[in-house]
Amino acid sequence: MTSRARLILGGLLFLYVLVVLRAFQIQVLGVREIRDRGAKQYCSNIPLLPKRGVILDRTGTELAVSVATKSIFVQPAKLRDPDKAADLLAPRVSRPARELRKLFAGEKGFVWVRRQMPSTAAEEAVREVKQALCALDPEAHGKPSAVDGIGTVEEPKRFYPNRELAASLVGFTNLDSEGMEGVELSLNRYLRGERGFLLCERDARGRLIVPATTPVEVNSKGHSVALTIDRNIQHVAESELQAAVKKYNARGGMAVVLSPGTGEILAMATAPSFNPNAPAGAPAEARKNRSLTDSFEPGSTFKVFTLASALELGAVSTTDRFFCENGSYHYAGKVIHDTHRYGWLTAPEVVKFSSNIGITKINERMDGNRFYDMIRAFGFGSRTGIELQGEVPGLAPSRRGFDSRLRRATVAFGQGISVTPLQLAAGMAAVVNGGKVMKPYLVREIRDPEGKTVFRGEPQELRRVLSPKTSAQMREILGKVVQEDGTGTQARIKGFLVGGKTGTAQKVEPGSGRYSATKRTASFIGFLPLNDPKLLILVVIDEPRGQVYGGVVAAPAFNQIAVKTAYYLGIQPTETAALAAARPSGPSAPGRATPVSTVRTTVAMVMPDLSGLSMGRAVDIMGGYSVKLSLTGSGVARAQTPAPGAVLVPGTECSVTFTAEPPLKLAAGKGAR
Repeated sequence: MTSRARLILGGLLFLYVLVVLRAFQIQVLGVREIRDRGAKQYCSNIPLLPKRGVILDRTGTELAVSVATKSIFVQPAKLRDPDKAADLLAPRVSRPARELRKLFAGEKGFVWVRRQMPSTAAEEAVREVKQALCALDPEAHGKPSAVDGIGTVEEPKRFYPNRELAASLVGFTNLDSEGMEGVELSLNRYLRGERGFLLCERDARGRLIVPATTPVEVNSKGHSVALTIDRNIQHVAESELQAAVKKYNARGGMAVVLSPGTGEILAMATAPSFNPNAPAGAPAEARKNRSLTDSFEPGSTFKVFTLASALELGAVSTTDRFFCENGSYHYAGKVIHDTHRYGWLTAPEVVKFSSNIGITKINERMDGNRFYDMIRAFGFGSRTGIELQGEVPGLAPSRRGFDSRLRRATVAFGQGISVTPLQLAAGMAAVVNGGKVMKPYLVREIRDPEGKTVFRGEPQELRRVLSPKTSAQMREILGKVVQEDGTGTQARIKGFLVGGKTGTAQKVEPGSGRYSATKRTASFIGFLPLNDPKLLILVVIDEPRGQVYGGVVAAPAFNQIAVKTAYYLGIQPTETAALAAARPSGPSAPGRATPVSTVRTTVAMVMPDLSGLSMGRAVDIMGGYSVKLSLTGSGVARAQTPAPGAVLVPGTECSVTFTAEPPLKLAAGKGAR
């Protein structure tokens, strides 16, 4: 055989081997790929809404759940009379018949008619339409396939069983089940779950066809999220906040309840609120969590941080006295005023009577740079780092801005600096908890669909800003603001030693940059028990009318939130009636009458009948009793100890058991729709 023949034969053999290998690759190795490519040509998936994970409070009460609904779809090509089907469906799905006719006349082989209807209503609507179509078409009798073009598929829908409760905190989702605000948005990647799919086929024209036995491919649902808030404390905070806003015809309000030692958020309320089941009907302002998104000038509440800084830096002592110029002080080319004419005041009395002039002179004792560092160390001018999106950092002056004596003075009494309610609460917690800045946190636990914990929130100390000694001094000083003849006497609680500070700040008029003559922000921030704080509560009332002072507008709301929450949590009273009566009232401020407390102090001595009441209502009622309250279960009260009518003494342990309400019985022969 010649070399040329060998070359040709070798080439042919090589080509033959290539063909065999290619055939093996296609027929054996690549069969799955070919099937997948073929399936894509005649199969398609219609995405369904994912099943989001549940959101719970710290007691396990559901704040957001996904409920089963049915969505109605139509395949126009399968219908004998699409126009008649449109006329029959229109009133049952609340859509215009003309709109449905146009939809059915299009090129799409699959269209959604109504999504996320109550399951019973959707199934009944489809059944009635099919029956009507069969009755109109004699050829369709006995042939269900003739109306297979109308069907339902199960989809989850987000539902908020507590309606307005914690709405701005929990947030809501859009029609595609994506988080839009609050926890729903911030933890969307955990909550949303994986989409399911409706498995369909395509006809020769490429139109989607749903088989009679519609297969649904469902992936895993979302993670569950347990928050640190307590539904009952949240209810109390919202109720008292809304009452204060209504009483003073205010623009709105915010309240924050946290544990100062750990940073756990127990409640975060905003007024006005909204119903997250129908968010479109609420204004954007009502949907915001204003404790994070809004900042305001703190006014006199900031004097707490000025004095704490001065004590920590050794610039002043608690025995130092300052002349307060009888109410008017020329300083750096301006005149600083006090509400009352004060003479000599000690450093604690400057805060107790809220003297702008006195705090200005305390500020003068400090080095400007060191005071600036203290302000930033408390967390002002930066985000707290809470898990929620949308938090703003507030506005703190620059270090260069602190070179101005006047700027330092105005910041010292709470002007020229803006803070968020959460920043203010977190900063005050550091003042009273021993000097530790704790990171506020809202997420208690996240679990995957199998129940495995993937995240657990824990207390996190960011830094120490005060010594325990300074913190103890500040607690004692703030106790005098409330317990004696200071500005916060309406925050006093019978049986408890309480500390706190009032604040009243002028608001800046938008556009002009000038302080308003009429608009104010009234606030009170307080804590209890005085020497071992377990609760810290901030109440902010935005633009109250009539009365505008924090000690009058916000302090009573603090009082009611504090007393109800303390008894609910079982925090024991720290002050006996005898001690309260024996405690000296202290000297009045110069030129000022001692205010009369208007706090409600009447305490009933008989156990009320709580049967049939909700947990929130039971907490409201028992908040006025000096007892230790234990609540279990959910729903309405079914059992209680002691029994109704039993005599109560302070410190009595009272327990109430709640169970779900039984379903309503329907009258014979009638159905529920």
